[in-house]
Amino acid sequence: MRIWRLLDTPPMTAAENMALDETLVELKGKGLTPDTIHFLQFSPRAVLVGFHQSIQEEIRMEYCASHGIDINRRVTGGGAIFFDESQLGWEVICDKKFFNVRVPTQRLFRTLCDPVVTALDLLGVRSSFRPRNDIEVNGRKISGTGGTESDGAFLFQGTMLTDFDVDTMLRSLRIPVEKLKAKEIDSVKERVTCLKWELGYTPPLGEIKEAIRKGFEKHLDIRLEPAGLTPAEERLFQEKLGYYRSSGWIDMVRPVLAGHEVVQSAYKNEEGLVRFTVVVDLPKKRIKDLYITGDFLSFPTRALFDLEAELRGTPLQRESVHRIVRRFFDDGLILIPGMTRDDFLKPLDQILRKVEIAKYGIPLEYCNLISVTNGSFEEVLNRDPSVLLLPYCSKDLECDLRHKKGCRVCGDCSIGPAWTMGRMKKMKVVCVVSFEDLMEELEKMKAAGVSAFIGCCCQPFFTKHVDDFERAGVPGILLDIDDTTCYELDQAKEAYAGRFASQTQVNLDLLNAVMNVDL
Repeated sequence: MRIWRLLDTPPMTAAENMALDETLVELKGKGLTPDTIHFLQFSPRAVLVGFHQSIQEEIRMEYCASHGIDINRRVTGGGAIFFDESQLGWEVICDKKFFNVRVPTQRLFRTLCDPVVTALDLLGVRSSFRPRNDIEVNGRKISGTGGTESDGAFLFQGTMLTDFDVDTMLRSLRIPVEKLKAKEIDSVKERVTCLKWELGYTPPLGEIKEAIRKGFEKHLDIRLEPAGLTPAEERLFQEKLGYYRSSGWIDMVRPVLAGHEVVQSAYKNEEGLVRFTVVVDLPKKRIKDLYITGDFLSFPTRALFDLEAELRGTPLQRESVHRIVRRFFDDGLILIPGMTRDDFLKPLDQILRKVEIAKYGIPLEYCNLISVTNGSFEEVLNRDPSVLLLPYCSKDLECDLRHKKGCRVCGDCSIGPAWTMGRMKKMKVVCVVSFEDLMEELEKMKAAGVSAFIGCCCQPFFTKHVDDFERAGVPGILLDIDDTTCYELDQAKEAYAGRFASQTQVNLDLLNAVMNVDL
């Protein structure tokens, strides 16, 4: 039986915990520190984005600043999390040879979650592993995990939700609503849970730690002996601390770029979200710069940066970008659990379609607001779209037809002018009142032989339902709508059912530009 160190550090700031994580895995990778199970806590409260995420896209920065909530970045991938003083983090830092694998697999994630499943059982909570890397109680997440590596070492970490401040979490994070299945979720409490909700009380912290210790000893066949940091770890930790407090680390991913040459697209599958932000050189038709962000895990750690570097300077051609992405995935240069090369190629293809639209005289800043399904922009327009789909959420809040499919064209909201544009083009105009209604309309259009349509919806909605549009089979052009959407307000379920209580705006200039393109 192998002996591992049990490292139990006191509550620390986010920067201190991140610096220590990097210290432990780096020295372990060089064989200079023992295999370790580490318990950690945060003080003050903190929000942590995943390694590949953007602070600006994931965090409500003003709220955190005004409420004393630290903002930092994890050394591991995954989504943004809120970590208050009550939560307990656990980490495994060990030699890769211990698990006899060089890159993480689904089996390894299960192996690392099983000890915590056992710990929860000891605490009186029945739980189970949920692919790709979560632990759930009756379908509700109670612990999530992530990982990274350095040379010959892995660092895997997880959280144990002991109590849960839902309100602060929602106000701190820009919840990536693309991840939610709105028709199945009534509230945050139906997605996550914690020990207090399951047991009716919060067990003492020492009892929780002891249960986790027993779980790891049992499943990894090890014995844990308490010990502190080594002198080498103390020295390197102090050296790294300044960097993990700096904007260079915290704002390392900054894909929000000023100017009209930026194009974005995202794709969401069952396991995560990937977003491409591309700066294009239109005259030379090349990728000038790009960022790949999302809530995924990437191995090895630098692989995503290598992929970005390969794509910079690449011609804006489908064959060129596909060749690079396929090589990285097919040759094993990058591994992203739960995602394949196709999950990266789909948003890249959308980027190329958006850029291609610029040749029709539409400014690139408008092209970025256009998405296409079941064909190219040119192919859809050549089919002479005969249906215009408009969103009910852009109708006046007081309108008695807000949740109806018709419109009086009274001019009190943006739907009226849009409706008029459609009628002037001899298009059938329909207001879509729910997601189910949208699917029914698309089915009717396909059955009636409608060749193409133009629709208006928010970008997050298209990202969430891009595969639904493709399956419907009707070629279409989707135009982004203005103002706060249901996705930004965490009201996707209400919008899905036709009960969104705020008002958006159809982008009339964009709609006019697309309807009057001269092919």
